[in-house]
Amino acid sequence: MSIVNIVGGALLLALGRKIFWFFVAALGFFAGFELATRTFNVSPLWVAILIGIAVGLVGALLAVFAEKLVIGAAGFLAGAFIASRLVPQLGTQVQNWSWVLIVIGGVIGIILMYAIFEWALMILSSAAGAMLVVEGLNLAGTAAIIAGIVLFVIGIAIQAGLNRQPRNEEKATS
Repeated sequence: MSIVNIVGGALLLALGRKIFWFFVAALGFFAGFELATRTFNVSPLWVAILIGIAVGLVGALLAVFAEKLVIGAAGFLAGAFIASRLVPQLGTQVQNWSWVLIVIGGVIGIILMYAIFEWALMILSSAAGAMLVVEGLNLAGTAAIIAGIVLFVIGIAIQAGLNRQPRNEEKATS
């Protein structure tokens, strides 16, 4: 899964805002795969990958045809995914309650997606992309934190730059 994490994460970092359907499909894939492997211990691995692909395809189709509904679902999935990666950093004190923190992360993701959609999408896709790349590179400890922060900032910068219109076009449309 390393190459999938790296490529998927890089695409989310750079283009998460521009290709919303891909953002939702990638989140769906990784959520389906995580659910299959970590929660239900599905084996063989190809079955878990197939489940991830199915969830991702459903997410992509919904993103195209039911955008408003998917905005909330994408916010929840992104927030829950990010929280699921941060919870282990809190240590064993929250082990039994980690699901509550993951749900809270999901709710925060929903609120962000509806309140400030453009920036929330850039922030959430950059954070999820950075985490996927760091995970794909098998980084840990301080190196993972530094690489994650650097990738996150790069993702925000790239997406904010892509979102900005050139001055000449802006004046022409006014």
